Amino acid sequence: MTTDTAGTSYADAVAAYLKDRADADAEIRAADAAYRDESARLAAAVDQARASRDEANRDSVAAATLVAETDKAVAILWRSLGDFVGHRRTGPTPSAGEPDPEPSAERVRMRLERSGRLLSLARQGELPIEAPRHTEVTAALIGAATGALAVAVALGVLRADGSAVRQAFAALTLFLGIAAGPVVLGVWLSWQYRVRPRPGQTLACVGAAVFAVCALAGFFMRGL
Repeated sequence: MTTDTAGTSYADAVAAYLKDRADADAEIRAADAAYRDESARLAAAVDQARASRDEANRDSVAAATLVAETDKAVAILWRSLGDFVGHRRTGPTPSAGEPDPEPSAERVRMRLERSGRLLSLARQGELPIEAPRHTEVTAALIGAATGALAVAVALGVLRADGSAVRQAFAALTLFLGIAAGPVVLGVWLSWQYRVRPRPGQTLACVGAAVFAVCALAGFFMRGL
């Protein structure tokens, strides 16, 4: 083997070594990059899983708090309803019904607030509903009855004594009879329907009372 041939073989061997080393370094870098990417992906997945777990824990605590809050509010409302209509009518606190297909804490609290507001209005005789139509006729009958009663009382006062004091008292009785009509109407509507008088009912009551007072007073007291 000549010197040139030996030198060429040596150079080829060095070149092959350097190429193998470069390929090995490239494989190492690729493996390292893949390891780092996979580690980052796993770390992100772990962080996401932890965040989901924490959110689930918070939702669980919030749901448990809402359930306890709802049970307490419903128990208070049910006892209040029993105090209003009688505990024999309401019975024990009802169990939970069908679950809400779209649960929402805000909606649950709005329903509880609305129930409490309706119960409070019911206690005051002011439910946000309309009484039946025939209540206007009943309002007129109540007004006519209070007007007739006022005329009867005034007539008895005047027949006992025709002094100026009794005449003034009789006139006051007539006015009180007209004013008593809406009061009696309000008590009746509150007891019967848990509502307050509407303008139409009040007008019917007052109009009937005025008519009854004028008609009956003119008929029975014209000779006094």
